Amino acid sequence: MDAINTLLVNKYPEYTVYIDLCPDDFDRPSFLIEQIRKNVDSVNKGTVKVTEYFSVTCFEDTGDYTTNLLIRQQEVLDMFRSGYLNVEDRSIKAKANNGGKDFTEAYIDLQFEYYDDRSDDEDTTPKIKEVITTIKEE
Repeated sequence: MDAINTLLVNKYPEYTVYIDLCPDDFDRPSFLIEQIRKNVDSVNKGTVKVTEYFSVTCFEDTGDYTTNLLIRQQEVLDMFRSGYLNVEDRSIKAKANNGGKDFTEAYIDLQFEYYDDRSDDEDTTPKIKEVITTIKEE
């Protein structure tokens, strides 16, 4: 969520960005970032696959709804065109889709996939200290 926020703030420094909640008397123009859901699937003993879904809502100034909303929506979609989002020391696979629009707002649906450690516990499995091999020449 922080990485999405950073992208929006860097591109639109004059816009307000709301996280998860938007007040009744919110500023325009602005964005709302919401986490929709998070799936965690087992890959192996030490790894999980995480898929996170977010929605970005674009709000424009009154009177500029139709044209500016479509432009803003496309600009936000284009921010994810590379297919990846840099988050700290990772590049996370990203998908962005047009989530539709109505008269006062436009939506972008985002999906991110990455692999993570199953646990933060330190692996105490003993390390291999020696490898013995036999090479047979023919």
